[in-house]
Amino acid sequence: MKFINLQFLVKKTCLLGIAALLLFSCSKDDDYTKPPDDTILPDTSGGYLVEGIGLGGVSIGTIKLTAQLAGYPQFNTYMKYSIKLYRIIYRTTFKGQPIFASGIISYPTDISDSIPTMIVGNGLIYADEDAPSEFKLPNNFTGFEFIASLGYLTVIPDMIGFGVSKDKVFPIHNYEHSANTMIDFIYASEEFIQAKKLPVNRKKFLTGYSQGGYIAMATLKMIEERPVPGITIDATAVGAGGFNLVNLLNNAIINNTYSAPSHLALLLYSYDIMYDWDRPLTDFFQEPYAGKIPELLNGQLNRLEIDQQLAYSFDSLLNPVFLYNLKNNNEPDLMNALRENSVDNWAPKSPLRIIHSTNDDRIPISDSEDTYNKMVANGSESVTFTPIATEGHVDSGIAFIEIILQWFNGMK
Repeated sequence: MKFINLQFLVKKTCLLGIAALLLFSCSKDDDYTKPPDDTILPDTSGGYLVEGIGLGGVSIGTIKLTAQLAGYPQFNTYMKYSIKLYRIIYRTTFKGQPIFASGIISYPTDISDSIPTMIVGNGLIYADEDAPSEFKLPNNFTGFEFIASLGYLTVIPDMIGFGVSKDKVFPIHNYEHSANTMIDFIYASEEFIQAKKLPVNRKKFLTGYSQGGYIAMATLKMIEERPVPGITIDATAVGAGGFNLVNLLNNAIINNTYSAPSHLALLLYSYDIMYDWDRPLTDFFQEPYAGKIPELLNGQLNRLEIDQQLAYSFDSLLNPVFLYNLKNNNEPDLMNALRENSVDNWAPKSPLRIIHSTNDDRIPISDSEDTYNKMVANGSESVTFTPIATEGHVDSGIAFIEIILQWFNGMK
């Protein structure tokens, strides 16, 4: 399913799917209910929310048993409520033009107390079917929808390039689009809350892991540095997000290989479109890879399927001239774009936790540590850095989730 997506169970997504499949083959009929017609419209037209489409509900028993079967019973101590889910269609912009985008909202049922909002930056995906708004048990879910069972209204945008905007390229590692897409969805969620008359308070928490961590950091940066009326983030937790994009690319160049060539292919393909460079892909990649990339990134394949058709070695994957230029600092447009979209050099005002594994095999822990040091040097007194001794980039997502659940729950 998803690759490095900040999920309730990040570690082994395929295991989750198997566990859910086993569960739903023998579950009660009312464990997952989907009403025939449940559409929510905004109270007033012309805002951000277009409509909310009911996706049904999941019982607390199903949520807990899924965690148990997947091998993560520790999360059951947090889960309390059954949940309802809605696919949200909302308005945002892409390259300055208005478009429709989508995402998912989940919230607990049978709760009388007001609840806070958990805003989630989605992890990196490639396949259209992996978009959060494509939620459909037993196979399609991010896992973060179930955070609603803890007593949160959970908000997860698909991000541009997925869901109803799948005809667009995903603007990966793009500060403006990452933040604006999230902020517009927050506004849409407020209109949804009003239309549904849900008991939601003003507290908002923001989180994300890996690509989702970058998205969450970009969102917090824009909210705190620009006038964003009506939105205040109470606390943010990000994990292994990759915040200094120049350093990350330079580190990969030194190693001369990357374990997820799909990531680099999407980055260069996206930047060429977003910045209107109009460069042929053969400028960046050798054949036969250059000719394959548009089809590989058409939303039909997941990360593993794409990686299998690319090369891991830069010497094999990249155009030799392009690789030489990278090594000799002679790709100014790309480097300027990476510099422009880095989100490491600023001073957060609200509480921010940066969490990273000392054994991360994809994003070096130095990226998070350097980001923390820059923020402190810039005068921030609200940021903390938490190194954790877990194995690998993906496995560390489990520890990340446990840490942030405890932290956020202490502030509810």
